[in-house]
Amino acid sequence: MMDKLKVNDKIEVEFKSDKYPDIYLSKVADFVDAGIVITGLYKHGTPLAVKKGDKINVYFTTERAAYEFESVVLQRIKKPIYFILIKEPKELKRIQRRDYFRLELDRIMKVHKEKKDGSVMKKEAHLLDISGGGVQIKAKEEFAEGDIIKLSFGSLLNMSELIKGKIVRKSKDDFETYRYGVEFVDINAGEREKIIQWIFSLQRQLRKKGLGQ
Repeated sequence: MMDKLKVNDKIEVEFKSDKYPDIYLSKVADFVDAGIVITGLYKHGTPLAVKKGDKINVYFTTERAAYEFESVVLQRIKKPIYFILIKEPKELKRIQRRDYFRLELDRIMKVHKEKKDGSVMKKEAHLLDISGGGVQIKAKEEFAEGDIIKLSFGSLLNMSELIKGKIVRKSKDDFETYRYGVEFVDINAGEREKIIQWIFSLQRQLRKKGLGQ
């Protein structure tokens, strides 16, 4: 069952109680007979005082899918290094093929479009949904299918790079806005991975608040 999860794989840990409301980063340190050893959980550099019996959800991604499983803290190992022993799960739940998981949301982003004279038009657009393969946006500016634009996610993803996209769908949303389907093009693996990780992280945060899918 755990052949999907390997030593040194990154994981995210969410507590089922409100004791620790955030999602915490960790890594798989080892697999032992008693369960799975993960690196300690920290908030602002301070280790969390997790206790035996704390119920958690664990999330991780592979190249093709994202998974989650339920577990429980079995032991907090303080020395020589802070580790946590958690129970090996009875089952894994596949969330969805990760590249195609599409998260609906409403955020403001920037769209850049090079004009014929070489200047660059920069306009705001509403980000309506996002996946590892592209986005759906709403904007006042009219583009044509096939147009190449550049997307600035800015502080949303803490990403300074502009992502190139191609308009593959267009529809009139109302009398003053258009809705576009945009497919990422010439995106490197690192940029796509950053987007995918952000999508799953935000989806978990929204779900925890009762707002997610």
